[in-house]
Amino acid sequence: MPAKKYELYIKTSARKEMRNLPKDVLQGVHRAIRSLRQEPRPRGCRKVRGREGAWRIVVRKDYRVLYMVDDTAWRIEIYSVARREKDTYR
Repeated sequence: MPAKKYELYIKTSARKEMRNLPKDVLQGVHRAIRSLRQEPRPRGCRKVRGREGAWRIVVRKDYRVLYMVDDTAWRIEIYSVARREKDTYR
C-alpha cells in the first residue's frame, strides 16, 4: 500500500512570486514543492523563526520556499517563493 501523501496548496501570493522566476529556477522550485508531498521536512529544511509551524527549503542556493505543515490534515501550504533577501521572511 503506498504511503499517504500530503495535499499541496499554493497561496495566490506565492503563485504570483513564481510567475516572476527565471524558467530554470521555476523548474527547480516545482520539483522541490512536489517532493514535499512525500517528505514535508526533507534534509536541510529549517524552521522559520517567529512563525509557528513554518518551514523553509532552499532551491538553487538563492531561492527560498516558505511553507506551513499541518500534519493532522495532511496539508502543506506554500506561502512564499522568493529570492533570498531581507523581505523573504515575512
